[in-house]
Amino acid sequence: MCCQVEKQRVELEREMDELSVKLDEAGGATQAQIEVNKKRESELQKLRRDLEEANVQNEAQIATIRKKQQDAVNEMTEQVEQLQKVKQKFALRAS
Repeated sequence: MCCQVEKQRVELEREMDELSVKLDEAGGATQAQIEVNKKRESELQKLRRDLEEANVQNEAQIATIRKKQQDAVNEMTEQVEQLQKVKQKFALRAS
């Protein structure tokens, strides 16, 4: 009986050692996954900042383009009005 108990004790110690190794491996894998997740989260935050910055720049460019377009429309409107005045003067002189 003493030998049987000793065999069981040795077997249980071996199983416990194997489980400890597996636990350490799993813990290492979990830690590695945590590090990968942190890195991905950091990259994602950087991409979000870059996207936001690009959006701000695009909005500024759009505002500039709209202003230039409005200035061009105003200038053309003024030119049309001046041409209409000239046309009216010629029409008055011709009649």
